[in-house]
Amino acid sequence: MNIITRMPHILMACVLFSCSGDQHEVTPADSTNQGQLLFLRGDHVKAIEVLKREVADPASGVVPHRFLGRAFLSTGQYEAALGALSSSIETYPKDAELFDIIGAVHMTRAFAKAHYSDTDLALQSFTRALQLDPRRASTLYNLGLLYSYRDSLQQALTYYTQAINADSTLAPAHKKLGLHYRQSGFNDSALYHLKNAARLAPSDGETHFHLGLLQRAVGDIKAAEASLNRSAQYNPHSPQIHFNLAQIYLRTGRRTEGLQALRRSELLRKNDRDIGAERSFPTPGAVAIGPATARYNMALNLALQGKYEQAVVEYQNALAINPQLKDAHTGLGILRTWQGDLDVAIRHFIRATELQQDDPLSHARLGMAQLKQKKYRRAERSLKRAAELDSTLYEAFYGLGLTAAMAGQLTAAIDHFQRAVNQRPESVDAHINLGVARLKSGDFVGAEAAYQQAAEIDPENTVARRYLRDIQNQLSNELNPGLKKR
Repeated sequence: MNIITRMPHILMACVLFSCSGDQHEVTPADSTNQGQLLFLRGDHVKAIEVLKREVADPASGVVPHRFLGRAFLSTGQYEAALGALSSSIETYPKDAELFDIIGAVHMTRAFAKAHYSDTDLALQSFTRALQLDPRRASTLYNLGLLYSYRDSLQQALTYYTQAINADSTLAPAHKKLGLHYRQSGFNDSALYHLKNAARLAPSDGETHFHLGLLQRAVGDIKAAEASLNRSAQYNPHSPQIHFNLAQIYLRTGRRTEGLQALRRSELLRKNDRDIGAERSFPTPGAVAIGPATARYNMALNLALQGKYEQAVVEYQNALAINPQLKDAHTGLGILRTWQGDLDVAIRHFIRATELQQDDPLSHARLGMAQLKQKKYRRAERSLKRAAELDSTLYEAFYGLGLTAAMAGQLTAAIDHFQRAVNQRPESVDAHINLGVARLKSGDFVGAEAAYQQAAEIDPENTVARRYLRDIQNQLSNELNPGLKKR
């Protein structure tokens, strides 16, 4: 039985859905929908003013109420969003979408402000939305994100699957499952979901990139080339894409094309033009203008919509205006971690800790990124600092448990995992790792108790069930040494 080294999802950017198909009913000729039109055009500030007037008219119905909540959310005005939506719920207490949007606000605030209790409030809102509409696909997907954030992978996958069962056209859910299955080695399932994601969201260059890598891995070189070229259309400045295209060109005997692609990849890499780059403005020579905080809020909103490349550009714009904006460094660090570029992520997290030395979450993020790089001593220092600043920070103690376990310090690992469990009792991974550490220290009964707790929290978790079964068999054999399986 091994320690599970999956990291808490505080490092992951995520997508939140809070919109339904009613937006397609908006037409320029309908003057009663001007607020919705402004919102859909991206003019959220003007939309708020118009939507405030629309919701004051009882005859306008529930739709303007939904869009007003979304507009406040899009501009980072979380308290205003919750205030408006709470008033709307009094008028429309059985509107599932309003509860879905409230859940999205709580989740967004949890990510942006590190208010972990907000995930409990989000869960309550999403649960209420499902009570009113059990097959609401966006809510099911959002619950998948919530459980992914809480480090409950199996529950997250269950909700992503349920979201697709409710709406087979939900591209982000297909993408989430496709990426998971690719990482887990289930290539057929990964191909199925990534192909669907690419078909349903054809402008998502990132999906085409991962699909291309998978197609190349299974030997479908022609399809891989097509997917990577499609990805390059939407991400023309990505050295990763051009490097992988170069490998295909060289592999198929097109040496000239391959060398050209390699040179382009190297040039872009030297200029740091990939996702998270400091210079990849939307157009050559573009200069960032406007308040840095507005750019940051725009970046956060784009990231939450899954538009990661655009989010990176806005984070960069925010830093071009104000290089001291800690949250923009954090945002870039999160996206870089998600992309696997840990060197750049760590640079941004370090800068965030320099700009606000008493922020425990920045130290925790830095420590978890260093842990993923297997720089255990540095990770331990960062995580210890996070724990010193906030003795209730789950991520700090979970990470410290991992570093101690990697170093063979089982007593310390048990103590850290126990504190992580105390801070987040629903964390399956914390319970499992606590059980592993106890088992390795010779505490079989304590290990069984930890595995039992993990299995009760997530009955579908195959690791928890297997570990529990193994330890129970081991304890049974010790109690009955004369019994042998035939």
